[in-house]
Amino acid sequence: MVHPVTITVSAPAARARSRRRVVALAAALTVALTLGLAPTASAGIWPPDPAAVVVDQPSADARIAARVDRLAGSKLGKALSIEVTDVASGTQVYGRKTALARVPASNQKLLTAVAALERLGPDRVFTTSVKRTGRSRVVSFVSGGDPMLSNAKIRDLARQTAAALRAKPPAASKGKRVVHVRLDDSLFRGMTKHPSWRYGGYPLRIVQPVRASMRAVGTSDDSARSAVSYYMKRLKKDLPRGWAVKFGGKVSATSGKARPVASVASEPVGDLVARMLRVSDNEVAEVLFRHLAIDAGYSPTFRGGAKATTRALQRLGVDVTGLVVVDGSGLSPANRVRTTTLTSLLTVAADAAAHPALSQLLHSDTSLPIAGRTGSLYSGYYRFTSRSARCAQGAVIAKTGTLEHEQALSGYTVGADGRLKAFSIVVNALPRGAKTVQDARQRIDEIAAAVHGCS
Repeated sequence: MVHPVTITVSAPAARARSRRRVVALAAALTVALTLGLAPTASAGIWPPDPAAVVVDQPSADARIAARVDRLAGSKLGKALSIEVTDVASGTQVYGRKTALARVPASNQKLLTAVAALERLGPDRVFTTSVKRTGRSRVVSFVSGGDPMLSNAKIRDLARQTAAALRAKPPAASKGKRVVHVRLDDSLFRGMTKHPSWRYGGYPLRIVQPVRASMRAVGTSDDSARSAVSYYMKRLKKDLPRGWAVKFGGKVSATSGKARPVASVASEPVGDLVARMLRVSDNEVAEVLFRHLAIDAGYSPTFRGGAKATTRALQRLGVDVTGLVVVDGSGLSPANRVRTTTLTSLLTVAADAAAHPALSQLLHSDTSLPIAGRTGSLYSGYYRFTSRSARCAQGAVIAKTGTLEHEQALSGYTVGADGRLKAFSIVVNALPRGAKTVQDARQRIDEIAAAVHGCS
């Protein structure tokens, strides 16, 4: 029987998370997890109900290790690495081939998430604007790096622009007023798809070419141009009869004399990170990757994002041994990450007092998917549905990872000893096939359940 346990947190940590909902980690286990306790406290150990805590932690860890080792012996092949860490102490509970850096698939998004939250901040927004000089008949649609530019935002830009044009109309020509719309999508540079991505860069349903305006509706080879086309259509509708709207082409930079006549903001970085982790959004990941490069003073390219991400993790004290960062989404099989890097990152993120910007990874029920409940771990995707894994539904929060030959799962759970564990399971070199993928996912879920103590 699992005893309900509630962890009390210090006032500073609680205030830092006042706007976040606490994640429900188990159906029968109500836990408000934190490392942000007072300096004199033993983080991760609390005895409001002594019967719920295993005093003999070494024995509890040994049982976790034995269960994990037994499950790791089949279905996942030899290219398997596993790391389980007790978060409060930093002690390794279980390790299997942790010295090998493997292809992390979408577990790469954990690196992007932590770097973005720490360096950009959860409240940062990115502004898309329309600029104009005086009474000019030319307006410039300036991409600001919004990875989810919705139709509602574009309509808002059109309404604001129309109001500005009516207030200061351009000169008429042959009885008509013509507005020329130019597209400035120069914020990002370089390749829009990485050459290491499989199948020539993956189809549009997996990832669109990365632009500084990523229209949230539909898919396109040029989502910024798609956004401007819809903007022009709405602008024409909002202007008086007799006005014309024409596309004036792309420009590499908007004139310094131009001033904003319309603007809309993206969702905050914290919300973008939550979406990226919850549903594994590749486009959000790659856009944040470029914003990281800009913030660090690097060129907003794949290479710049890689430098900025690595630098941010190093500054946080994350173990980056063997790390190779190629992209922000994890689509590249050239990425290399050790499971020790992923558990180190998760341990750093769990310390809400030292790193409040990272607290949403552990302390929000809208970021990391919840086993069997939300996002890419929803039971409808056959996650945590086997007899040995469904006992951990609601008790594991973790990021999934899937490529053609790679599967991964890294996140948190509370062990049977009542202590927070970080774990990372990464398997490479899987043969292709739906049954192979499902068998691998099932076994990975069962290993995570074993870390929780119920498999």
